[in-house]
Amino acid sequence: MMLKYYTKRYEVIMQGTYPASRKKIMLTTLAKDMEKAYAIPMQRDPAWEQNNEEIFSLYTRVATRKDM
Repeated sequence: MMLKYYTKRYEVIMQGTYPASRKKIMLTTLAKDMEKAYAIPMQRDPAWEQNNEEIFSLYTRVATRKDM
């Protein structure tokens, strides 16, 4: 899927007036969907991160927010 789709989903979640618990579930689902779509490695892989900078940047934002 296109990165724009995942970026838009992230923006909708963050700008929405959802309860914190719902937002966390939505962000977790988004992170899992990105992991599947882009084969994001579970362990840190600097080479993958460098080759997929835009994807990794968005994924990092999603992962950071879902753990807040």
